[in-house]
Amino acid sequence: MITIYTHTWNPLTKEFWKWVVRKLARKFSGPDAVACSVVRGLQELNVPFLYNPLFRQNDTAVVLSGVCALKNAIAAKKRGALKKLIAGPNVVMQPDAEHGIMQSEYIDHILVPSQWVADLWAHQAPDISRKLIVWAAGVEIKNASTRTGVPILYDKLGDRALTSQIQQQIGSSAKIFTYGTFKREDYLKSLTEASFMVYLSRSESQGLALQEAWAHDVPTIINKSTNWQNNGLSWQASQINCPYLHPALGMIFENVQDIPELARQITSLHPKHYCDQELSDRASIQNLLKII
Repeated sequence: MITIYTHTWNPLTKEFWKWVVRKLARKFSGPDAVACSVVRGLQELNVPFLYNPLFRQNDTAVVLSGVCALKNAIAAKKRGALKKLIAGPNVVMQPDAEHGIMQSEYIDHILVPSQWVADLWAHQAPDISRKLIVWAAGVEIKNASTRTGVPILYDKLGDRALTSQIQQQIGSSAKIFTYGTFKREDYLKSLTEASFMVYLSRSESQGLALQEAWAHDVPTIINKSTNWQNNGLSWQASQINCPYLHPALGMIFENVQDIPELARQITSLHPKHYCDQELSDRASIQNLLKII
């Protein structure tokens, strides 16, 4: 039996109450998307599992998120109540965070969302490099966009001057989604008729919003970015803001003036087929089951 954990049930912890607040506010975050993908994939493949049970079982535990949940799982593994413990990809951002909990000897495998993250973690904590496994969460299979609507501009940079320049290139009627200011359902609705999407971001550990576009058969044009920075740390990698980009899915731009020509070129792309095969819930769980 596989048991999935995303938080602790201990009401004396901040982790529990943060989960309660998110539920009451109906907030949907990246970790929520990962958890939902895992549940959907396991259900689709008819794999028996438990999701955040109150009482632990003698089984394989996958702690997707939640430091307290992972501490409890480590304690269970230590006393022999767990056969295998897999942690990640949303427990901590760095391997030395939370007193190095991800470096516990009782963790069998550590899931990270993309290769550049695996390379960074291996560099920061060489002792756990053998435990690191690149694993991507999936997205639901969707109907293809009609491509009869306006393009989407998905902005995670917050550079108004840049978005204004891009609007001039793709049309002022383009639908703009500024990260952190819109409802997810509105974004998904726009994908049902979007002709293409311009995506602006500095870095992505995976890029689920991109996957959702590809699942709707919406090709993407993404800004060139190769540098990640956080709290004084930096890391270089190619396609660091779109680690799962494939020629079948979209293109990279370096100059805003190139966007109209790229938009014409990507009309021949149909990313849905590749996304359904490689980045869907089913594909994601099939890969996770190989790890387990």
